[in-house]
Amino acid sequence: MKKITLVALAFIAFSCSSDIEEKNIKSVSIAEIAKITPELSTLVAALEITGLTETFEAQGDYTVFAPDNAAFTSLLTSLGYTQLSEVPVPLLTDVLKYHVLSSRVLSSSLTDGQTAATLQGQNITINIDTVANVTTVTVTDANTTTSDSEIGARDIKCTNGIIHRINAVLLPNLGN
Repeated sequence: MKKITLVALAFIAFSCSSDIEEKNIKSVSIAEIAKITPELSTLVAALEITGLTETFEAQGDYTVFAPDNAAFTSLLTSLGYTQLSEVPVPLLTDVLKYHVLSSRVLSSSLTDGQTAATLQGQNITINIDTVANVTTVTVTDANTTTSDSEIGARDIKCTNGIIHRINAVLLPNLGN
């Protein structure tokens, strides 16, 4: 009987610790997730340069289409810069705000042809394509010279929103 009680107590203890760990994981902000994700280190640097880090540490309801490091490298090359610090802060701020929606949007809520207003003020367009039972979700920006950005990691839930990792930096219409 003592062995059964001991096993039951161990089971309860481990079950409770799992719930606690899960709760701790879910109580992380967008900024914190970005900081602990190596593939988003350039995004973190961009947030720090523009002073937007605090926005994504604070409470809120955002959806962030988070470009990975390779996306930023490609952007820098296409804009003629070698380092993120060379990009004018107002331009970088506009580009970052163009990746953010002012509400939580799970990938299951995205529809083909859907447009969404960003914090920057211009719209992005969602594209959904299914070929051979494989669904690809991309985002088209306002700048027609860039290609669609594919959503990779989806629905990363944070205390202040949702992150969808993308493979290209979205550009608003730059008026050039």
